[in-house]
Amino acid sequence: MNIFSKLFGGSNNSKNQVHKHYVLYDSKNVYYLKKMQKTIVFFPDRINTNALSEAQTKHIFTKKFRSLFEFWNYITKSKKWYLEYQANSIEHIGNYIEILAPLIVNSTNELRRKMEFSDIDIYSIAAWDDLLFRYKEKSELVFKESQKLKTFCANCGKERMGFSQRYPKSICHECSPKITDNTGRSVEFFNSPIEGYGCQGYYSGTNQQEKYESDICFIQAKEFIAEEARFGGIVIYLKE
Repeated sequence: MNIFSKLFGGSNNSKNQVHKHYVLYDSKNVYYLKKMQKTIVFFPDRINTNALSEAQTKHIFTKKFRSLFEFWNYITKSKKWYLEYQANSIEHIGNYIEILAPLIVNSTNELRRKMEFSDIDIYSIAAWDDLLFRYKEKSELVFKESQKLKTFCANCGKERMGFSQRYPKSICHECSPKITDNTGRSVEFFNSPIEGYGCQGYYSGTNQQEKYESDICFIQAKEFIAEEARFGGIVIYLKE
């Protein structure tokens, strides 16, 4: 039994195979993947989105793939693929998360490296990463792949220490001292020393005496926003 038989059920010699499907939703159609003659076949179903067997569903053949890798390249070829295909709409993904895990990691890491998504798009990308965290106890492979998720500095482009799913466009610690106002004067941001929260800017070298009354800051021509991080501290991220 080859890997696709294991994924989708049945064997090549069985005339009465029970085909397992997984469902991908985009903005217009519902698609099925099905094992068929050692290939993966891509089917749209426009009739009954709840039908999960050939007896219940009429399929229209659209495209044949030699591997799941080829299929993944197909659905991620669009620049905004993570908006077209919703991670939370895939049924029974736990059955083949080990195969998809490295593909998901490579794709979302590349998105974070390029930073061409909007602030709202972050949540759709995070939904794909969340599949790895949800199933990381499935196997050692999925656990290891979830540790390979990366974020990159929005200024220098280097990989940041630790994975920041919430702030994928933030800057690294090495670039934080480079922030300035719009005239090039160095500024820094702190939580309130009394309440321990909020975000207040000061001009550097003034012992937090001369306030900088804006949350907008710069590193040369790049514009950033400073705000209180969700669990305390300050985060500085690229302005949309």
